[in-house]
Amino acid sequence: MKKFVLDIAILLLLLLVMGFHFLPHILHEVLGLVLLGGAVWHLLLNRHWFSALFRGRYGKVRVLQTVMLWLLVISFFTVMVTGSIISSHVFRELWQGASLHRSIFVHQLHIASAYVMVILGGMHVGMHWTGLWQRLKRIPLLGRVEGHPMIRFWLLAAISWAGVAFSWLDQVGDRLMMKHIFGTLASRLPASLYFLLLLCFIGLYAILFYYVQKHLQDKAGKDLEEAEAWKDIL
Repeated sequence: MKKFVLDIAILLLLLLVMGFHFLPHILHEVLGLVLLGGAVWHLLLNRHWFSALFRGRYGKVRVLQTVMLWLLVISFFTVMVTGSIISSHVFRELWQGASLHRSIFVHQLHIASAYVMVILGGMHVGMHWTGLWQRLKRIPLLGRVEGHPMIRFWLLAAISWAGVAFSWLDQVGDRLMMKHIFGTLASRLPASLYFLLLLCFIGLYAILFYYVQKHLQDKAGKDLEEAEAWKDIL
């Protein structure tokens, strides 16, 4: 239960810090540090993952998950380091007068790595979706979705469509390419709609990763069954 509450808190913090244009700049920086604390706590609770890195067999699913998780850690670390360098409040005294503090490259790297972090964060949700759903479906309204495949299909389609719409409205592709952007259509939306679309953007990558992972797991299971069948024949 403690892990689940922490995960939800991290997700909410991620949404808030990504909506930086709706917040005072100092609050954005403070929430970023709180997010850092939550992420470190999350890693400590899951430290067994690091100790298991060199154990066991690496199939396609495990390779996919491991690469995604390391990229998530690297992107998060990049966001925090660049955010500290360009800080206008919390770490201002440390970097004031330094050329890096005014560097456009560092600013753009901070933004690009933040969007990479969000995308990989969505994939991380998709990786753990089966376990998360066991808790979420206890909510009465969500629990009804499980027994209605058509509702589930259209709900997933709506989330995916909204996620793609957010990508276009917020020029995510340009941000990932570190282009200098002064403002986007997404930033002009009401805050509630912006955060809803951002959540769907995270959901889009959760859906994609979940089904890619499921396909690989199903294929691995089928290959194993065929191998066992050939053993019986031989």
